[in-house]
Amino acid sequence: MPSNSADTANKIFRERKGSCSQAIFAGYSEHLGKVDHDTSMKIASAFSGGIARSGNVCGALTGALMALGLKYGDDKDENKVNEVAVKLLDEFESLHGTTICRELIDHDLITGEDVKQAFDTGAFDNCPKFVEDVTVILDRLLLQDA
Repeated sequence: MPSNSADTANKIFRERKGSCSQAIFAGYSEHLGKVDHDTSMKIASAFSGGIARSGNVCGALTGALMALGLKYGDDKDENKVNEVAVKLLDEFESLHGTTICRELIDHDLITGEDVKQAFDTGAFDNCPKFVEDVTVILDRLLLQDA
């Protein structure tokens, strides 16, 4: 059963109230680090489209990595955040074959025209699944350490 944070993240994305990175980070940040919703949305705004639409690491993953930083970033065991982050990335990659946005959606997003074409051709159709999968993995990782 998904957490309230996962439900919030999926709802933000489904209702197009935020990008992939914003949905994940805002969905989890208030609970994990007491960062309010509006601030979370601002912080995560440049991470969608594989970081500023560059097509690099999937925005849902970067949102989750920021959430993990809130949970473990000041932990006395400085390796903890990296250990959990690697588990997240590895599990996502095992599900989808890559963590790279442009490979996941098979499209570049560099220009405004690229983004328009991506919408027109359905390149983002799988993104809700990527967001959902990240919430499932993130919930499991956070529960393991609860």
